[in-house]
Amino acid sequence: MKQIGVGLLSTSPSWQPRLLRILKSASPNARVVLVGVGHPLRGDDYVGSYIAKSLIERICTHSVILLDAEDGIESVISKVVACDPRHVVIVDACEMNRKPGEIDLLPLAETDYPFFTTHGIPLKLLAEKFLQKAETWILAIQPAQMGVIGRLSPEALTAAASVSSFITTALKEDELNG
Repeated sequence: MKQIGVGLLSTSPSWQPRLLRILKSASPNARVVLVGVGHPLRGDDYVGSYIAKSLIERICTHSVILLDAEDGIESVISKVVACDPRHVVIVDACEMNRKPGEIDLLPLAETDYPFFTTHGIPLKLLAEKFLQKAETWILAIQPAQMGVIGRLSPEALTAAASVSSFITTALKEDELNG
């Protein structure tokens, strides 16, 4: 989980149109990589990993690559780089000073730096170092609780279902139209 500067939050009323544009831009020569991040025992911190796991089970595409990093994004960064993506979307719990379960999609470059993170290396630093050719985004979900408990809050579960459903529908529609 990280804290994102309030002054740099997306002015878009919805994350969905921006994410749809990113997903629709995917092609074999311009991949999109979605990376779920979160620790399974840290409450809502797990939401990004939870979403990735649910999508990996349902979606298979050569243009949109799905990875689950759990609490170690460092462990998948070489896989992300090897995909030579146009866009990387990191799905994670982020403190945005919003209502629990609220979702936003932000360019990682526009977030405060340094910012609080529970990850070994801050996501922004990883992107600056290894993903210089890609546009890197954070699909941020406001957590309700981050204690050491092995379950997501109802708000995080609702947000996870919304994100998973949106991505599944967008990719299935693209598959039918492509």
